[in-house]
Amino acid sequence: MHTVPHPSPDRPLPLRLADLAVAACTAQTVLAPKPDPLALHAAELLHAPFASMAEAAMGRPLDRRLREQLGRLGRAGEQRALQAGPGAPGKRGALWSVGLLVAGAAATNCRSDVETCEAAATLARLPDGGAPAASRSPGGRARQYYGVPGAVGQARSGFPNVLGVALPALRQSRAAGASEVTARMDALLALLSTLDDTTLLQRGGSQGLLSVQMDARDVLSSGGFGTPRGRKAFVRLDARMTRNGLTAGGSAALLSATLFLDFLFEGR
Repeated sequence: MHTVPHPSPDRPLPLRLADLAVAACTAQTVLAPKPDPLALHAAELLHAPFASMAEAAMGRPLDRRLREQLGRLGRAGEQRALQAGPGAPGKRGALWSVGLLVAGAAATNCRSDVETCEAAATLARLPDGGAPAASRSPGGRARQYYGVPGAVGQARSGFPNVLGVALPALRQSRAAGASEVTARMDALLALLSTLDDTTLLQRGGSQGLLSVQMDARDVLSSGGFGTPRGRKAFVRLDARMTRNGLTAGGSAALLSATLFLDFLFEGR
């Protein structure tokens, strides 16, 4: 069953968008076999930053002033999420990806997923004078060292792996009668199989990334997460990642972005 959050239409748009953004981040987190309570609490703490981003973008031109305001709100939101504890993962990636989409949705009055992504891309391509140098973040260093676009490139390109890979996988799996958990896992696997995930590169190098991509493709070619063969292939993927200490933060952030767009536009 496709369960979609339904914020009250009486709530102001920024709050409704923040409701859906937090729901998306939470839905991504609970896919884990043992969801991290810190990550769940961190997602809840992002509600106010997401609402502020949406409010800032309403009725505003997509210019550098807005971009820098969103950057300040995002950095403040990251500090807010750290209140959940130093181990709370996924804050920067979700704030970057979902935050830009929240702003894009507010700026375009939620007309369509494509227009939302286009607006987010316009903002992502603008400079932010307050942003730390790329070399100061693990993802930034991985982008520079391996020459991959990462989450920043995804946003600047209009989230092609969300619109062209993850959303179709999610909807195709649903249309085939899969459970919502299975559909979301298939969307995550589609991202894992195609994305140059900088978290994987940082932790496992090129070989670690390639091994996860190949294993994810094996799950999908075996029928997906919901089939016996696919589940066995997934167990192998999960075991390899656990054994090698690999995590896929970029793919997780883009799954949150995928679910946000799905909740916003499929839930109408």
